[in-house]
Amino acid sequence: MPVRPRSFPMPPLRASAAAYAAVTALLVPWPVVGVLHAESSAVVAATAFVVAVAGGLAAFRREAPLGRTLGAHVALLAIPLAGLTLSLAWRPNCAYLTGLGLFAVMVPPSAVLGVALAYALAGVRRAGWIAAAVGVMAVVGGVVSDLAVHPQLYTYNHVFGGVLGPIYDEELSIRPGLVAFRALTLLGAAWLVALGRWRRGGGRPTVLVGAAVAGALGVGYLAAVPLGIQQTPARLERALGSVVVAGPFRIVYDADATPPAAVRRAADDALWAAHRLTQDLGVTWREPVTIVLYPDPETKGALIGSRVVSVTPTWLRRPQVHMLADEVPRSLSHELAHVAARTFGMPGVRASPAVGLVEGLAVAVEGPDGGPSPEALVAAARALPGDAGGLDADPAAVVLRTMDPVGFWTARASVAYTAGGAFTRWLLDTHGAAPVREAYRTGRFRPAFGVPLDTLTARWGRHLATVPVTDEARETAAWAFRQPSLFERPCPHHVPRHERDARDGWHALAAGDTTAAGAAFRASLTRRPTWPDAVSGAALLRAAAQGRAPVTRAVAGAFAARLDSTATPGALAAVADLHRLAGLNASADTLYARAARATAPSDRWSRLLLARRAALGADALARLRASPADLDATARSASDPVLALALWRAAGRPDAAWRAARAAWRTPVRTAQRRTLALAVAGAAYDAGATTRAGHLAAWSARSSEQAGEASQAAVAADLAARVRWRVARAADRGADVARSGGPSPPRR
Repeated sequence: MPVRPRSFPMPPLRASAAAYAAVTALLVPWPVVGVLHAESSAVVAATAFVVAVAGGLAAFRREAPLGRTLGAHVALLAIPLAGLTLSLAWRPNCAYLTGLGLFAVMVPPSAVLGVALAYALAGVRRAGWIAAAVGVMAVVGGVVSDLAVHPQLYTYNHVFGGVLGPIYDEELSIRPGLVAFRALTLLGAAWLVALGRWRRGGGRPTVLVGAAVAGALGVGYLAAVPLGIQQTPARLERALGSVVVAGPFRIVYDADATPPAAVRRAADDALWAAHRLTQDLGVTWREPVTIVLYPDPETKGALIGSRVVSVTPTWLRRPQVHMLADEVPRSLSHELAHVAARTFGMPGVRASPAVGLVEGLAVAVEGPDGGPSPEALVAAARALPGDAGGLDADPAAVVLRTMDPVGFWTARASVAYTAGGAFTRWLLDTHGAAPVREAYRTGRFRPAFGVPLDTLTARWGRHLATVPVTDEARETAAWAFRQPSLFERPCPHHVPRHERDARDGWHALAAGDTTAAGAAFRASLTRRPTWPDAVSGAALLRAAAQGRAPVTRAVAGAFAARLDSTATPGALAAVADLHRLAGLNASADTLYARAARATAPSDRWSRLLLARRAALGADALARLRASPADLDATARSASDPVLALALWRAAGRPDAAWRAARAAWRTPVRTAQRRTLALAVAGAAYDAGATTRAGHLAAWSARSSEQAGEASQAAVAADLAARVRWRVARAADRGADVARSGGPSPPRR
């Protein structure tokens, strides 16, 4: 009598299918995880591991064949894939093909590993508990090994596939290490299958195969750093190549891509920030701090998984900061605030359990950026009509909500950071640093301040009602607080191709490759003819290439036709240059005026530069654009000394900038512009070591700006004046006078 073959047991398969359907139904209504991409793939991969283990154990108890069980569980992945694909009907996914690739790399290996683990443990007592323990150890051990020990912002995992980088990065860094690690996952599954075969009576061939696979796994783990699975400080330093030490700071950078003046300025910025933080928070810098400067987002993403976002991994044993070199002036003081807070953060993570206080403290004590203060912005947001991320309704409620991790990460970044910064600055000013440090450590406000958090936020809300609102703060708040969060964007973690082409063009310009830059800008404009970054880059290239040669009116008109309502100040000014060179003076003046209106009210320096640029004739503008080298900010100083000052400073040439600054100071400008020019000249003097003149000019700019009601500019000038005094005191302590004489004096009042 023939023996009927065993059929695959259907109940476990139905249960597995139901589990996938339930998880998919939970994912698709939500932003970010409801589209096929990295986050949803990680959730589905973890689900696949659990479902495969549970379903596999049930199947193997019924002696189901391995191949059929494995095939069935891989086939079941069509359920979440179909659900996340169908979500396209109501939610766009601009990077569907990228998401499909990530799904293929992250999800099936987890299902295969789950089936293999079930196969190895089938018949073992408490197999389910053992499998759960293995899964937990793989999740926790992998994350801890990657993030708690190594200087990286990505982690690859056998269970959930991996986290590719910080959630705030607009474009995730998909590194080769992800593929290498998932290959290790499949090798681990092969070893578990060999173990299962051996337990079922497999002989010497099974043992040999298992040993070979184990050896390959061992080699893979030993080569984790070269494969891109993990990163080490030593490999980071070798990749970048250069180190300089300044006080407690050790700066790692790429000497080929970062000018020496930029490194010196970064060192000075770090030392000044440390001094300010000591005064604000009462901390001491007991251990060396490593500051790693990356030349571009591609290098940064390849090395640590974060392309743009500056990060301070406080949980690592040694304090360190990772950021783009270009971000130093804007972000270094913020990141060093996180380093300072390590000394009073909770044990282990060295930060606060109140997430809003982590970023709020950093915003509260960072240096002025030339815009309205966080307090001024929040006060202005209270009176904004329409949506301002909750600040228009109740700033106190926003602070309460963002102390919770979910509330913080789902809020708009500008809202969470600014509200937290304004509230924490108020706490520091009204209660001092000691209770703020205590609340930061514990996340509890009543023991530190004597009253609960809701009482503190209510008092702060009443204080905000007394803060005067300026037009500058109102306009800035209206723009900043209406920027959508990651969870509000239709296509998170997607940068369109035209944006990437334009970005490549600017990178090529920075490297001096005008041919590649032109090709990249043309590609961007082909995909989106009005993209501002590509319009401005292509216009700059055209102006530089023409030099003294005439620009035709047809060319100027063609570029003007590319401008739309989204045009940035840079794009408008670049096209205005072409119109000036073409002799279309009336339209050039109109475009320069549009560029000025599109510039933030608090950005007085950019407005001054636009006014100077608009005043140039065609010949002077041609000299300014006489060479592609101008695109690296090495312009002809003869065109306009104020513009030359800006360009030399941007080029990292402090001596040339100081020479231009002295000529710029003799240039007649209006009184309001004189205050702004004084601050720029003071900065050039400071960079060149002329601290006496820098102090005089910064102090005068601070006083006159304050009297004129220009609070944002006054704050920057006062900060520079204080910085000059600090540098002079440091020089005196070392017995060296680094101040130079000569140069402009502040105007008489």
